[in-house]
Amino acid sequence: MKRSSRLICQLSALLVSILALTACGPGYLDKGDKVLATPENRIIFNILKSYHQAIEDRDVAALKKMTSKRYYENAGTTDTDKDDYGVDRLRAEVLPRLRANVKRLNFNIRLLAIRIKGDTAETEYEFVGRVLLSEGGRESYKAWRDFAQMKLIRENGAWKIARGM
Repeated sequence: MKRSSRLICQLSALLVSILALTACGPGYLDKGDKVLATPENRIIFNILKSYHQAIEDRDVAALKKMTSKRYYENAGTTDTDKDDYGVDRLRAEVLPRLRANVKRLNFNIRLLAIRIKGDTAETEYEFVGRVLLSEGGRESYKAWRDFAQMKLIRENGAWKIARGM
């Protein structure tokens, strides 16, 4: 074999090896910031996607199944606890309003981060959407773009949403 042919074969083998090594990594979960597609991250991301689908479908039963018994929401305010609520109020008042007041909903989620520590996981994501609301007999479309966080905890071996619905 000529030297140039041997060199081409060696370079080809090296290139195939490099491609094989880089292709074996975990990859990324979403188009957002690069969140590694580890097995645990994938589980949390799939819960976030299920939450997204349940919200769009206005599927209160599915949302209730995703909710932790220890759910607690401070409604984004830290100066007062008058608007805080737990799982009972979420299930009895907040989620039913989704069916009553929201007529149509469409939004997209872009994953920004997942942090898992033991039996607790925190996600950060951006969402962009549009909703048709019915309030006081009047319907109106509203568009929004915002960032959100969701906390999940492991209960009886399953991840449940503990904050951020």
